[in-house]
Amino acid sequence: EINMNPKRDIHMNRKIMSLMLASMLASVSNHGITGTEGESYIGAQYGIGDYDEDGVSKTFNPTALIGVFGYYFHPNFSVEGRVGIGLQDDTQFVPEFGLSGVEATLDIEYLAGLYGTGHINLTESSSIYGVLGASNVKATASVPSIPALKATDDETGVSFGVGADIGISKNIALNIEYMRYLNKSDYDLDVIGLGAKYSF
Repeated sequence: EINMNPKRDIHMNRKIMSLMLASMLASVSNHGITGTEGESYIGAQYGIGDYDEDGVSKTFNPTALIGVFGYYFHPNFSVEGRVGIGLQDDTQFVPEFGLSGVEATLDIEYLAGLYGTGHINLTESSSIYGVLGASNVKATASVPSIPALKATDDETGVSFGVGADIGISKNIALNIEYMRYLNKSDYDLDVIGLGAKYSF
């Protein structure tokens, strides 16, 4: 367990995700990529994390760069792997820590996983998908004012999410996604990903 304790409130992130998906689908062009059996794809996402743990009033939002690589076994199903590295940590003042609260920091060191992805083509130029698989995430929690208070841990768990690919050319699509990489009894790690994919 990554011992950083924010109390979760994910409703705003879900609203933002829904609005972004609706906006992208409304502005679809006449181009698009759809899955083809035997086709591969690679991609990259800028991920904005949302880490929440029971017992504290703050949420931590570290960022990561996530690489995606997949293969279509069927036009509506692909298997993909992901590897991500942390870009920027996030520091929050946590009133529940210490006598009068302290600033605490959370940093994603890396994430990696394997997933099955089911695709539904909405139009010739857009598709939505669902993701289910497993991820391993390593993160570091620290208190900058007290260097000795630092812990790095990794955790593996079930992951799931939804997203959309919006084609802008024959082989290139913009991508937006909401993914829960860790779903534990007392904490979660969600990531909103924005990026692009290339099929070949």
